[in-house]
Amino acid sequence: MAEELSRRLLSVLLEKGFQKNTTLASILGVSESTVRRHMSALKKSGTIKIIALRNPVLFGYKAWAKIGIKVEPRSLERVASQLMQYHLVYFVAYGLGEFDIIVAVHFESIEELTYFVNSQLARIRDIQRTETMMLVQPRKYYHFSWPAPHFKENKTTGEYYFDVKSNPKQYKIDEKDQQILDILAEDGLTRTATLKSRLGMGESTIRKHVANMLKSDVFRIVVVPDPEVLEYEVWATMGIVINHQFAHKVIDAILKDPAVYLASLSIGRFNILISTRFQNINMLSQFVKKKLPSIEGISSVEVFVHNKPLKYHNIVWQNLL
Repeated sequence: MAEELSRRLLSVLLEKGFQKNTTLASILGVSESTVRRHMSALKKSGTIKIIALRNPVLFGYKAWAKIGIKVEPRSLERVASQLMQYHLVYFVAYGLGEFDIIVAVHFESIEELTYFVNSQLARIRDIQRTETMMLVQPRKYYHFSWPAPHFKENKTTGEYYFDVKSNPKQYKIDEKDQQILDILAEDGLTRTATLKSRLGMGESTIRKHVANMLKSDVFRIVVVPDPEVLEYEVWATMGIVINHQFAHKVIDAILKDPAVYLASLSIGRFNILISTRFQNINMLSQFVKKKLPSIEGISSVEVFVHNKPLKYHNIVWQNLL
């Protein structure tokens, strides 16, 4: 019974993000003390980590990409370990199929991404080839979401142009914000008193900065599970080619499925790139073979399965290398 409740609790946290104990108790139909006890057990056992996840759009990351990497088989672990050392490589996983390793990156400029792919990756011995799948106009990233961009018609030429006013504004982070976020990125539930002790700031100052950042959607508190606990779950990135449809309408239809945690237009051989997480392989198969083909405009789908996640932001699972 206790194990089943913990499993249900974890499922809610992954789908809805971190919630207050009162909210979780209401969803699960148990007492707050029961939720508190199970949350404590999940954290203490290392089953979950709770961290502050930054809003990448507000922080000005303009060059996002998933990169598929083919590696000399005997060098797989070494190459994966080297990739995990790069700060702006925020996701690393072993892959099944066309690529041996799949990484996710975000940079402030196309120039920085270009340098990373053509210079830094090129220096890693035994990488046989790479494919960069650019993400542009992101719509969803875990529990962050953004509306489709607006286009307006030029009445003189009849052509459409991007309405820059619909662009999200960047958040002007200051040094105190940065210091607070660095700690919350390690433990999103760090208490104000602990922040005060570590940073030498007043509690009122800390509360003000945290409140301002939350109000501006600068970060969200998210729950990250240990991949070994979710041994039957299947994570995958999918490249989607569409057939003369407005791409954002296709994305709107895809985003109705809660298993999709990342969705964006893409540049390259795919028009849309999504990332998904399913409880088992059968659910992934149903999504690919039935759900996606039912959406008007999708002409083909290519699936890249993440076999073992190794890194997610500041969390590294060395035992899975």
